[in-house]
Amino acid sequence: MKINPLVSVIIPTYNRAGLISRAIESVLAQTYSNFEIIVVDNASRDNTAEVVSLIADARLKFIRHDVNQGPAASRNTGLRNACGDYITFLDSDDEWLSQKLASQLDVFKEEEDGIGLVFTNGFNESINTMAITTPVSSGIYYDWRVDKFYPLAKLITPPSGWMLPQAVVKEIGYFDEAMITWDDGDYLARVAYKFPLYFLNQDLVIWHTCGEHLNVMNQDLINGKELFLKKNYNFLKMDKEYLFRFFRALGKDAIEIDKAKARKYLLAAFLMRPSELSILGKMLRTLGGR
Repeated sequence: MKINPLVSVIIPTYNRAGLISRAIESVLAQTYSNFEIIVVDNASRDNTAEVVSLIADARLKFIRHDVNQGPAASRNTGLRNACGDYITFLDSDDEWLSQKLASQLDVFKEEEDGIGLVFTNGFNESINTMAITTPVSSGIYYDWRVDKFYPLAKLITPPSGWMLPQAVVKEIGYFDEAMITWDDGDYLARVAYKFPLYFLNQDLVIWHTCGEHLNVMNQDLINGKELFLKKNYNFLKMDKEYLFRFFRALGKDAIEIDKAKARKYLLAAFLMRPSELSILGKMLRTLGGR
């Protein structure tokens, strides 16, 4: 590992003028200081650009999309402009604790097993507790060479908790811009198909509650899950327990959005596990509609 590597911090944002300063200041407060911050404004209609311009730090770059291109495109713009040896992401409504970068870099320094991504624990405001409460030690969470479960099945946290080497990004490529939702889960899975994932069980991130983080079910979320399923089915089917739960959750999510799709996925779950009679009750809720 290079001494004093450069870390690229990519902050995608949209209409977050009232929150973006908190995110940036949490990066500037890091104990590890060799970083660049790339704020990618996805055509905000508020004064986000003005707020960012008031923060005087040579490590801060600001890029603005002329039109809104979706969350995956913002992360990709950041990746294309990143010069760092390591890549991190910070959603503009979240914040880091001061040891976040240093602690993740220590993992890469100490591990020699070609770690593809280190993700951390932290406080999840929406559930008023740690994001991961399972009592588990820091270490390799998933290794495609030995583990049989699907990589998203257990401990995963959102992108504000990630760090990965630039070399891994070059091999994996960019986020799928066709996915309005679940683009982060898709990216993490693609990393896991080729590289081990390391869980750092330390409180290093605060995931704040914001409107678009409230998991309000809508067509974009359904479409994102469907595209994720289509792209990753050959891997998903190797973990029948996770595939069953994915079908059941997707069917349940779609009940109020698209009853035909809800029936399709609930039936798929029921066929995998006919003993789960509760699924029949959910299927009854889909009758008489499209």
